[in-house]
Amino acid sequence: MKTYSLLTWLLYFGLIVNVWSQENQKKIDSILQIISQTKIDTVAARNYLELSDLTMYNDPNKTLEYLEKAQELYHKNNNGKGVAKLYAQKANYYYRLGKIDSARHYLNNSVDQSLEIGDTLRASVIRHNIGILDHYQGNTESANAIMDLNIPVFKKFDDSLHLGNAYLLKGKIGMTNGFFNIALLETQKALKIHEALHDDFRMAEDLFQIGTIYQTTEDHEKAISIFEESIAHYQKVEKDQSHAQVLNYLADSKIKLNQLESAKQDLALALELSQKLEYTSNIARTYFNIGLLEYTREAYPDAITDFESSLNIWEEMGSPYNEATSLLYLGRTKQKLGELQQALTYIDRSLKIGKELQDPEILAKVYLAKAEVLEGLKDYDAALANFKLNKSISDSIFTLKRTKATEELKTIYETEKKEQQIVLLEQEAKVSNLQKLLLGVGLGLSLLVLGFGFYGIRQKLKRNKLEKEKVDAELAFKKKELTTHALHLAKKNEVLEDLKQKAEVLKQGDGSKNGYQQLIRTIDFDLQDDNNWENFSRYFEEVHKDFNSNVKAKFPDITANELRLLALLKMNLSSKEIANILNISQEGIKKARYRLRKKLNIPTEDSLQDLVLSL
Repeated sequence: MKTYSLLTWLLYFGLIVNVWSQENQKKIDSILQIISQTKIDTVAARNYLELSDLTMYNDPNKTLEYLEKAQELYHKNNNGKGVAKLYAQKANYYYRLGKIDSARHYLNNSVDQSLEIGDTLRASVIRHNIGILDHYQGNTESANAIMDLNIPVFKKFDDSLHLGNAYLLKGKIGMTNGFFNIALLETQKALKIHEALHDDFRMAEDLFQIGTIYQTTEDHEKAISIFEESIAHYQKVEKDQSHAQVLNYLADSKIKLNQLESAKQDLALALELSQKLEYTSNIARTYFNIGLLEYTREAYPDAITDFESSLNIWEEMGSPYNEATSLLYLGRTKQKLGELQQALTYIDRSLKIGKELQDPEILAKVYLAKAEVLEGLKDYDAALANFKLNKSISDSIFTLKRTKATEELKTIYETEKKEQQIVLLEQEAKVSNLQKLLLGVGLGLSLLVLGFGFYGIRQKLKRNKLEKEKVDAELAFKKKELTTHALHLAKKNEVLEDLKQKAEVLKQGDGSKNGYQQLIRTIDFDLQDDNNWENFSRYFEEVHKDFNSNVKAKFPDITANELRLLALLKMNLSSKEIANILNISQEGIKKARYRLRKKLNIPTEDSLQDLVLSL
């Protein structure tokens, strides 16, 4: 599912559509009367800006007229603050017209003007919107750099609202780049800030994004829990449109887990809310998910009706990605019904859109579906050709994901390294200030008591304090090294396991199996290589000293494998991460935990995790 529509960006950019009404006209008439009576240019200019806001969504010609009048008055009086506001409003105006370059031009002017008058906070607030534009246009590197520039300013001015928004956008950027661990960390920072502000709407947004991250990484149970939290906050602030959107994502994860009755209820409510609000894109998304639900329960005629309803709306809206997805599922459903020629027609239409979009995810799915249909039509040569195209694109996607995973680990490591350097620099600055203070006090006391005994004591205290700070800093760094090493180990095993499965599949269809068998043995050797675990254990012992010896003293019968599991639980890693590191399934982890509970005689009501953390 595509997460962010253009409407979402418009809302995020602060461009909420105003409804033209008699009440608006009364406001306009009242403001025009104020302008006609005032002799103060800045008052008139400020009111012209307000008029431009009131007419922005229904009379753009009037909006531009009011903006030009405000600009003339502000420039006439050299009012820098007013000019900065004016440029921001002009950016708003051009963004509404879809003139992104003009909007960017005026946003840059507003930032420059704000900096010229020394208003760095306002400059950062406006610059945030440039970051949104950069992200929307795919320039994630620039958008991320802007957020990194803004965050220290928001911290300095204690502007929690904009600080939270900056972290939320960094989370969006992480998702766009495929860096889901980074996305989760940044979005959790935003959530923590918005929780402190008791801002239900923004908390709901943060939770929605976190839920989407879990859903994208196929942790659907966690995604469901987070989506339900998000909905509860949206209900508090009566945001039915957002509520309806999240219901769709919630239902999607429930369908993946085969929780079909519950998903059906969510989709019924989503459709009801969306139709009441005339929320067209969500109506289309809901019909698609209802079709997916019927497809999952093998009610294929009903699925076709819903997929067609979804397709018709997407075509009217001009949403090619969603059109391609609906066409693909229509083809798959027709295939299930044995109507292979019709299935091929839908799939070819989906393929045409996928080629126009140059979207590898769509193309990989469509080529596979086409290969299966052609095989059913006994056109084996064409089926093989499409299967090869699917394999080529799938391999490219796999390589890209592996590269991104490596890049993400490097980014996390480099970020943590920079944070550690900042901590050490701050500690050095504190120590320097403390030195100056203690030196002054020491000199004064030495003059009073005519002795240097205190100086010796002070120096010893200082050395002890520095030593403690150094040890604490090193421990913190080692903890980060340990986490990074664990993530790397988990990712390495996950990649090797995936590669092994691909080799197994290829081996089945290849005449010469020796090469593949040798590759599989090599992968198995690397998966079982104890050197990786020895390196990890060394890091672990440096951070959690005496953990292994304490466990063995308390539980003498503990095995080496059980000790490994306890160490990973001590780090509070997820079941998926532990499974990847130990090279077993998540179901295997559940069984291992169960056996460990029995061996350690942990009562049902007590937590294994709590026991491990206490060791």
